[in-house]
Amino acid sequence: MSCYFSLNFSDNDTTSGKVLKIKLPWEQPLLTRDLIFGYCNGLVCIQDGEGFLLWNPSIHKFKRIPSSPSSIHGHEDSYGGFGYDSVNDDYKLMSFLQFHPHYEVHVYSLKSDAWKIIQAFPPEDFVLHSNGVFLKGALHWLVHHETDDERMIILTLDLASEDFSKFPVPFHMFPDLISLKSGTSDLADLISLVVMGGYLCIYLVECRSKALIMKEYGVAESWTKFYSFDKWVYDYKPLMLSSCGKMVLFEEDSSRLAWYDLQNGTRKPVRIYGMPEIFDTITSVGSIHLLGSLIRRRDNF
Repeated sequence: MSCYFSLNFSDNDTTSGKVLKIKLPWEQPLLTRDLIFGYCNGLVCIQDGEGFLLWNPSIHKFKRIPSSPSSIHGHEDSYGGFGYDSVNDDYKLMSFLQFHPHYEVHVYSLKSDAWKIIQAFPPEDFVLHSNGVFLKGALHWLVHHETDDERMIILTLDLASEDFSKFPVPFHMFPDLISLKSGTSDLADLISLVVMGGYLCIYLVECRSKALIMKEYGVAESWTKFYSFDKWVYDYKPLMLSSCGKMVLFEEDSSRLAWYDLQNGTRKPVRIYGMPEIFDTITSVGSIHLLGSLIRRRDNF
């Protein structure tokens, strides 16, 4: 069973006080671990043993969403994502369901409160290895070829049109990536995708800390070096860009937070009291979204 904490801080302060444990508005399954499936506009989508939860932690409200009918009938849930369709003013949750050897794409609409199947997973012989990140009305995933992990693409799903497209992964800008691959690690385990300062960002995991951002969305030639540190690290996950654009907040080894100055490479640890030893961080803004007409509060039980 997961625990959730909140922390308010600014990029001008490296001492952020004490985290607050969030009193959850739902009763969690005792034998199932909750997983953050995606987040957008202050809403968090969580997957648990009973399906999904859309949660607004700012106002302590949530909506429970059952798994798609195909998942209920024994087909395996794979990865997916959560985001906002601004064209139709609708929040959508999508899930890849594996029907060997292909995937079906299932989409839940908050507005219609229903699941539907849109199409099969388009790239043949490609597999997912993470949930999608949301940017500019679309979800984005890193996917790699099942027998050749050097063939990797960024798959995108436009939430309004519900059409897929793809971007190439700029391997040529990671010249040392192939040499970093060990006998037990796939390249898919060494590279990850996030949204940073309004840009798509690819960063290296479990190796030298380096990241690229796509300066012009959808233009493969616009990938630009975001940061590069010579220090050998285990896992530096970039979380957010400072308001001045000169510092990046990192989650280091799932156990601490620190700001890094992009100009001089200096590190400022964020001193937080009450933080658990191991954690996974997301950044979010406050929201008053009421999650439609089907809203429940914990104090109604």
